This record gives sequence, structure tokens and C-alpha cells, in this order.
Amino acid sequence: MHRYIFLLLATAAVPLFADAVPADGANQISQQVLARYFAAVNAQAPHTRGVEMDMHFSASIPRLKKEGVMLAKRIVSSLGKISFAVKSFTGDNTVKTYVITKYMAGEADLADHSLDSGINPKNYKFKYKRTQPFNGRKVHIYELNPRKKRLGLFKGELWVDDETAFPVRESGSLVKSPSVFLKKVYFTRTYAVYNGAALPEHVESTVETRVAGKAEIDIRYSNFGAESPNPPTTP
Repeated sequence: MHRYIFLLLATAAVPLFADAVPADGANQISQQVLARYFAAVNAQAPHTRGVEMDMHFSASIPRLKKEGVMLAKRIVSSLGKISFAVKSFTGDNTVKTYVITKYMAGEADLADHSLDSGINPKNYKFKYKRTQPFNGRKVHIYELNPRKKRLGLFKGELWVDDETAFPVRESGSLVKSPSVFLKKVYFTRTYAVYNGAALPEHVESTVETRVAGKAEIDIRYSNFGAESPNPPTTP
């Protein structure tokens, strides 16, 4: 969901794996990587707005054996507002009404309220866990614990690319539901780099809805580009 304001810091590159150095050295590396991450996300902020992307949104309600697929365009305006231009939907309307539409509305509402849900020291406590390879790259993994139970924040993990300091992966559970129709939201979000910014590429989520029970969600984004002047339609 995509909208952050971060602390700008500067630091040197980090060439070593944390598990290959003493605890003090690992802590220093942890702080350096975080500093580079905050700086990188702050620098990319202008490029995360005024963009749009194709969206393949598939969802299912296992208990009811219902599923649906929506093709849409996700649009982030120059002001950070999120909207959707729906192209098509196939499947059961229960999935469309109680899962896909509610999920989209929650994301748009979060952006409309301009809440600071960024991954920064004001919102989170960071604990350095480990490094590991991911898609052929070295990533640094942090455990995140929100300082407050507030809309848009989550408890989980942040993966940071060693070379670019961009976010690679975020996963966990939202500490507060984005919608009255949703009880719990668990997610894994991975990123792709487009035009100097890390944008969402794939989201997998399990959502506990108040009406239909557990729902499984898979969202894939592609064809990133500049925002179109054509007004969107909502689902």
C-alpha cells in the first residue's frame, strides 16, 4: 500500500556479512545499512508518485470454494492518492465484493488520509537478524516492531538490498485493520526497481474478513509507467 517520509542520513557501503564479524561490528553494519536505507527511500520518494502499473488481482475464499480475478490499473497520483481503473473481472461476485473491492478501498483510504506509515525510527524499533542471498543478491534482514498500534504499521520483517539499500521484501501482519470489513491481514510484499524507485511487484496476503472468513490474495504488478491523464474508474 505505497507514501513515506524518512530520515536522511549518509554512510559508506557495507562489504561484509554480519555473521562474519564480532557483535560490535555487526551492530555497526546494521546501523550503516539502515542509514543507507533511510537515505535511499528518501531520495526515491518523488519517483514513487505520478506512476501507474497493471494489476492482476486474484483472490479466493477457501471455505466457500469461491474465487475471482480482477485486471486493473493501479494509479498513484502526483499527490500520493491511490486509485484503480478496472479493466475486467471474472469469477464469483462474493469474492469481488467482500475481498478485492474492500482490499482496494482500504489501500486507497490509507493513502487519502496521508498517514505516516513509513518504515522509520519514529514508527519502528529495528533488530538486525541476519544476511542471506535473495534472487542472486545479498540482503540484510531486520525484525520490525511498531512503536504504536497505528493504521498502516505492521509487525514483521524488512529485507534491504546490500548494493542499492532499496527495500526488497516486507512481510508480517498489520497491527490495525485498514477496513471495518477486515479483521487480520498477513502479507508478503516484494519490490521491483523502476525509474529509480522500489515499487511493489508481488503481494501475497491472507486476510480474515468479517463476512466471508479467510481469504487468500495474490497481486502481481507489471508494466510500470508514468501516470496517465485519463481519470480512473473504481471497482
